Amino acid sequence: MPSKNHNPNSADSKRKEEEIRELKIYLSQTVKPWFEEGRDGDPEAQGIPLRDIRQRLDASGVMERISHGGRQRMLEQYDANKDGMYTYPELEQLFLSERPRLNLNKLTRWQQLKLGLVSTVVPENATEEKSLESYIEAYNCKPPPLFIIFISVLETIIFIVYAVELKGTKYEVTAASGFPAYSPLIYNPARRYEVWRFVTYMCIHVGYTHLISNLVFQLVLGIPMEMVHEWWRMMIVYFLGVFAGSLAHSVTDPSSFLAGASGGVYALIGAQVGAIIMNWEEMQHRWMEGAGFGAVLRAMLSAVTRLIVIGVFVIADVGIALWKRYGAGESSRVSYAAHIGGAVAGVLMGTVALKNLEKKPWELKVWWISLVIYLLLVSFALFWNSLYPGFPGTDWTPCCLAT
Repeated sequence: MPSKNHNPNSADSKRKEEEIRELKIYLSQTVKPWFEEGRDGDPEAQGIPLRDIRQRLDASGVMERISHGGRQRMLEQYDANKDGMYTYPELEQLFLSERPRLNLNKLTRWQQLKLGLVSTVVPENATEEKSLESYIEAYNCKPPPLFIIFISVLETIIFIVYAVELKGTKYEVTAASGFPAYSPLIYNPARRYEVWRFVTYMCIHVGYTHLISNLVFQLVLGIPMEMVHEWWRMMIVYFLGVFAGSLAHSVTDPSSFLAGASGGVYALIGAQVGAIIMNWEEMQHRWMEGAGFGAVLRAMLSAVTRLIVIGVFVIADVGIALWKRYGAGESSRVSYAAHIGGAVAGVLMGTVALKNLEKKPWELKVWWISLVIYLLLVSFALFWNSLYPGFPGTDWTPCCLAT
C-alpha cells in the first residue's frame, strides 16, 4: 500500500523546476544583454522593437519548429501592452511559457557547459538565489579564460626544450627526475640576487610526472575559477602563490634548489579550500538525496568530495616532494615548502583578490586581516633573505654561464 505522502509527480516537478531555473540563468546571461545593446545609448528606451526580436530569434534557430506565421502570432501574444516593443520580462515569459515548442538546444549547449564549470566554484545556494546569475553576467567571455591555459602551455614548452637539451646526459629527464640546474629560470639559493628566479622557477619541473600532476590540477581547478573570477584576478592569486612558495622555501630549506609550479597550483587549491570552508553548508549539493546521474553529480560537487579529492592529491604530491627532498640523490634535491607557502597564499590572497559579488560587513574585516597577514609573512621572508647567514656562498658567475 503506498504511503500517504507519496507523490509520483514530485520527481517530474523537481526536474521542471530545475529546467526553469537554468533557463532563467541562461536568459539573464545571453538574452538580457540584447536589451542593453538595443537602447543605443538611450537609458530611457522601453525595450526592443518586436521586428528586431523576431530577427534575433530567427537567426538563432530557436523558433525553427514553428511556422513563420506562428512565430509572429507568438511574439504578438507575449507583447503584453501591444505597443510593438518587447521588454526583457516579456521575452523571458515567452521562453518560460513556450519552452516545449522552442528548440532550446540551439541556445543552451555552451551555457550548460558553462553552468557546469561555474557550479564547481560557486556554492549551490548561489544557483538557487541571485548570485550565480550575477557571477555569470559578470563573465562575458571577453576575453575567454586563457590565463591558466597560457601558463600551462608555457610551462610545457619550456619543459620540452630542456628535456631535449638534457637527453643523453646524466641529468636526462625521466618520470621522476632530471632538471636543468644551470637554467636561469630555476631558483638557485646561491643566486638569489637574480630576483626573477623567485617566480620563474615555476617553469622548471623535475620529471614529467611532476609536470603532468601540476598541469592537471591547475587546469581542472583554474579554468572554472577563471571563468567566474576573470583572468587578472587568477593571475594575481597564481603569481602571489608562486612568489610565496619560493619565499617559504628560502626560509625553511635555504640550501636546496626549487623547481615546479606547485606554488601556483597550491594557491589555486588554497583559494578553493577557502571557498569550500566558507560555504560548507551551501556546497553540499544535496549529495545524499535521490539516485541516478543527478545524485552522482551532486555527490561529485559536494564539499565532502571536493575536500577528499584535494586531500588525496595533496598527500600524494607532498609525499613525492618529501621523497625527492630527503630520499633521492643529491641531483634531485628540491624543496617541498613551496606547496605550503602557495596554499597559505591562496587562502589569504584568494580572499583579497577573487570576486565577491555579495559582500557582507564581516567579510571586509576578513579582507583586511588576510591582506595584512600576507604582507607580514612576505616581509618576514624578505628580511630573512637579507639577514640570514646560512645561505650558500653567492655565485657571481655571469647569468646563464653558471653550472
